[in-house]
Amino acid sequence: MRTYIVYLFGIMMMMAGSCSVQRLQVTERKSNFELIDHQQAVDTPMNQWLLSYRKGMDSSMNIVIGRSSVPLSKAKPECTLGNFMADAQLEKALQYNPHTQVSVLNYGGIRIPYLSPGEITRGKLFELMPFDNKLVIMELPGKVLLELCNHIAAAGGWPVAGLQFQIKNKSAIGVLVAGNPLNEQVIYTVALSDYLAQGGDRCDFLIGNRHRDYNVFIRDLLIDYILELKNQGKTLAPQLENRISYAE
Repeated sequence: MRTYIVYLFGIMMMMAGSCSVQRLQVTERKSNFELIDHQQAVDTPMNQWLLSYRKGMDSSMNIVIGRSSVPLSKAKPECTLGNFMADAQLEKALQYNPHTQVSVLNYGGIRIPYLSPGEITRGKLFELMPFDNKLVIMELPGKVLLELCNHIAAAGGWPVAGLQFQIKNKSAIGVLVAGNPLNEQVIYTVALSDYLAQGGDRCDFLIGNRHRDYNVFIRDLLIDYILELKNQGKTLAPQLENRISYAE
């Protein structure tokens, strides 16, 4: 009994002590910048530790997956880099849902501005799209698809496939879906990323629309697309097609 009382007393003292602990808060904050350049000494132990990982990564990332016969550049309202990505996403989406009509990627998701003609490595595709965004195929009423087109127009143009329109006063006019005028009463099947489907890049109006998620990275779809061209003896050769243009 005495042991129990002593134990209980000790707990009470600890609780009392914890209640009297002084709360601390930040009163001053300082920061400084350190320049890291070639003059900095090499951290040899860290470099040795990373070496084994670097070898494995380099061997994977330096694999040539295909070739491009034209320069691939990022630009608005339309670009060869964006057309390649939108086409690849559409072709792969059709394998999951043969009713897919449209492919859309957000411009900000393209993370390198230019790819020279010639060999394309796996690492370049990771640089192009470093995010682990996955494919989503969504059913959009024509009215919502038009809202998406207007959103793209206000942004100056995004990569698209299966869509064509002109930009006038930051709005989309003359919208065509697979060559036919957009009908606000029709349900369209659209391939895009989970980022956009969840309202990313100010696409809140997409939330709540019927969709299906696929456990496949869009980056991997691009890689597979290039590999298939390579196996067919073909190269990437996207062209500008006036998918999105400015009205005169």
